[in-house]
Amino acid sequence: MSHLIEAQNLHKSYGSLQVLQGIDFSLNSSEFVAITGASGSGKSTLLHLLAGLDQPDQGQLAFEGLPYPQSGKALDLFRNQSLGLVFQFHHLMPELTALENILLPAMIAGNYGTKPEAHARAIAERLDVADRLNHRPDELSGGEQQRIAIARALINQPKVLLADEPSGNLDRGRSEELYRLLDESRKVWNVAIVVATHSDWLASKADRRLHLQDGQWT
Repeated sequence: MSHLIEAQNLHKSYGSLQVLQGIDFSLNSSEFVAITGASGSGKSTLLHLLAGLDQPDQGQLAFEGLPYPQSGKALDLFRNQSLGLVFQFHHLMPELTALENILLPAMIAGNYGTKPEAHARAIAERLDVADRLNHRPDELSGGEQQRIAIARALINQPKVLLADEPSGNLDRGRSEELYRLLDESRKVWNVAIVVATHSDWLASKADRRLHLQDGQWT
């Protein structure tokens, strides 16, 4: 059986700066993988390649045995349908309610109406923000915003959730809460998770912990 994601010999440079140097990576269904390393080690760059937000200079990326789309509508559709993205700064749309923010990827995919809204409300209920759905982001706490961001990432029922430094501005208590949310997502919605993190505690909870240094695994 093929991996959910398989990356081979990924290289990425920005000008003369070599960020990734021959990275191999694989991800299985429902697996939780943590990627650690110092700032500048290549964690975010790797996550952006896995998310299809950037293209490698060299190497191959496959999802369920098929090459990643390279550009255009096919790549947009792939990201929208197969991947959920969570970032340290939640990037919620300030003019939209929490519910509208959650529904945004579904609307981009052309899914409107009662079914996606019912799914959004069910996710919000599970993540304990069902009573905050009519509020805008500036009316929500940081923890509530994070829950909404995770709900948004899950709305299209992706097979993989990619989280870039989601615990970067959280204390230990909030990091523990984040882990519970991610673990809940994995168990309830059968989603595989890749987290780039500085948190040793969060990384210790993963099935696998991989460490990047100067663009290579150590």
